[in-house]
Amino acid sequence: MREFRRRLKAIIEAMVGRVVTPGDVVAATGLPRYEVLATFHVLETLGLIEIILEKGNYRVYKLTKLGLKLLRALESANSVLIDVVTDDSSETPTSIHESAGEVVEA
Repeated sequence: MREFRRRLKAIIEAMVGRVVTPGDVVAATGLPRYEVLATFHVLETLGLIEIILEKGNYRVYKLTKLGLKLLRALESANSVLIDVVTDDSSETPTSIHESAGEVVEA
């Protein structure tokens, strides 16, 4: 779990304050391309990053405010809980909670 957290944090840190392609993040982090692409897919689905340019298979992404909040939580908390709450008009999560306790899986 700690290794996953470290890699996720590295990916998000590589996106702070700039627009990036998956290749930019691969170069900045040294992580395998398949891992960065898979993580981008999940982050996009959760509304933590968004596509700002798309031409064919070429995509440029930026970190959302919710993604930046996740980074702050990863930096400060022992565990992070993401509530995926949607309403009829939105398919994106609405909140991220920090926790100082142990991660408990339901």
